[in-house]
Amino acid sequence: MKRILCSCVGLSLLAWSFWAIAMAQEPAKVPKKVADASHDKQEAAIRASVAQFVKAYNAHDAKAVVELFLPEAQIVDEDDNTVQGRAEIESLFAGVFEESPESKIAVAIESIRFIGTALALETGSTTTTAGEKSEHGRYSVLHVLKDGKWSMGLVRDIPAEPTHRDHLQTLAWLVGDWIDESREGVVKTSCRWADNGSFLLQEVVVRQAGRDTMKISQRIGWDPLTMRFKAWMFDAEGGYGESLWTPTETGWLIKATSVHSDGSTASATNHIEPTGLDRYVFRSVDRVVGNEVVPDVEVHVVRQPPQPK
Repeated sequence: MKRILCSCVGLSLLAWSFWAIAMAQEPAKVPKKVADASHDKQEAAIRASVAQFVKAYNAHDAKAVVELFLPEAQIVDEDDNTVQGRAEIESLFAGVFEESPESKIAVAIESIRFIGTALALETGSTTTTAGEKSEHGRYSVLHVLKDGKWSMGLVRDIPAEPTHRDHLQTLAWLVGDWIDESREGVVKTSCRWADNGSFLLQEVVVRQAGRDTMKISQRIGWDPLTMRFKAWMFDAEGGYGESLWTPTETGWLIKATSVHSDGSTASATNHIEPTGLDRYVFRSVDRVVGNEVVPDVEVHVVRQPPQPK
């Protein structure tokens, strides 16, 4: 059991790392010039999509606006009121255009940060005018690359002073059920919002040879002191750990440490790279258990489809 707990190194999001050692492999390296060219191309595509949105909005074409969204997309305002799905989004914009037939919008993109190869987070500001009146606001958009096209998946109004809940929306894509299966066993992760939306709560179950061998709970939140995400982990055997999350160009770098029920310690540097809303790659390196260095790990995780009713 100690070896199992050591490999978790405080990150219950991916507890299966202990048995995935056999799957460890050297990540393929992409030449920097090639990676930069691809990055520039994708950013240009997103900026073109934003320009299409502005054009459709100013033409008061609700149907053209909604075509820029995913079918299951959401729009969330500052009061957490949510509109979901193309039909409701089209109705929302049609109502805005009917209520304010002179309204025009201008968008200033502040940043576009890629999270893996199929997700990108855009932040910016808007100026909406109607006659002599004008309103200013800030926003974030989670863009999703699907079938070769970037579409808006989650649009959120940002208050003047972002709250910890606003920051946590960056990890909202983790909500749901995830699974990784191999010959060594099965790891299932369930992620949901805490009742007040201040934390993400994860429950992890590792199953081997027909029985549960590990259960872990994790709470992820925004740390206002370090201005980063922080996670706290507790396992069923009495161990605990924590990790700090730092954004990278391709996902997240996570420094994790843990203490096990027998007093032994472990640490690791983990990387999460989303490759879409329904899958991500997990890599764990610099893994130390006590004074022993253990092999690196790389695992691919997918979202579990809903169970039939």
